[in-house]
Amino acid sequence: MAFSYEAATHTYFLDGQRIPGITEMLKKTGWVDDTHFTQGGRDRGTAVHDYAAQYDLGVLDLATVPRELRAWVLAYIELMERVPHSWDYVEVPFGHPTLSFGGTPDRVGKWLGVRTVAEQKTGAPRPSDAIQTALQAILVAHTTDLPAPAWQRLVFYTKPNGRFVVERHPDKRDYDEAHRVLRECCR
Repeated sequence: MAFSYEAATHTYFLDGQRIPGITEMLKKTGWVDDTHFTQGGRDRGTAVHDYAAQYDLGVLDLATVPRELRAWVLAYIELMERVPHSWDYVEVPFGHPTLSFGGTPDRVGKWLGVRTVAEQKTGAPRPSDAIQTALQAILVAHTTDLPAPAWQRLVFYTKPNGRFVVERHPDKRDYDEAHRVLRECCR
């Protein structure tokens, strides 16, 4: 199956047919209600994601980071410098060939030597975060010989005070809900 991604519209395709993305599925199933999200928060999150990706790809010029975003970016950098990791994919779109859904995990690789999918967020933790990482593990697991429940699932929350929190999602029951979301949203 041929997978493609249209970045301008954040749309995923398999064999030319549009398939749902993880964020879209979480909204459709009531896990995410973005009506209270502010444009400023969205813009901040997007910018910090971009700078963090630049850091992980080795092309960040810290002088280009606006002062109002610097603490979030420095928190991410400090976290990455403290913990051994290696990312195979940074913000790379994936499509699942049999379940017909797509998504773009923030990071896929190893964290402390363990196969990992990871998200980076600038907001507060939400219950949907665990379902999001379960869907991401399902999405990328088909590219390896490691089943989705064996993947480590993390969220890196960076804060405006320059601090960070790492949240691990070890509950295997998250996969039950992820599969319910897939049944409701995918062909």
